[in-house]
Amino acid sequence: MILYQLAKRLEQRNRLQHTINRSEGDVSALMTEKEQMDTQLKTQASTWKEEGQDEFVLAALSPDTEAMQSQSFLL
Repeated sequence: MILYQLAKRLEQRNRLQHTINRSEGDVSALMTEKEQMDTQLKTQASTWKEEGQDEFVLAALSPDTEAMQSQSFLL
């Protein structure tokens, strides 16, 4: 489950980066979203490293993927 969560977050981050690269307008909202995604990935990685952390804690760190995807498709 942990690898699945990581893979999904990395996929979302790559999609955001691709959208930023091909956008011609203001990308500040996308850059903010990407920075949040980077922070979440770092937080998740450090949580995994700490002893005693389980996937219930990781689930609390999961982003709202539906909201992210709907924003990406609007561009």
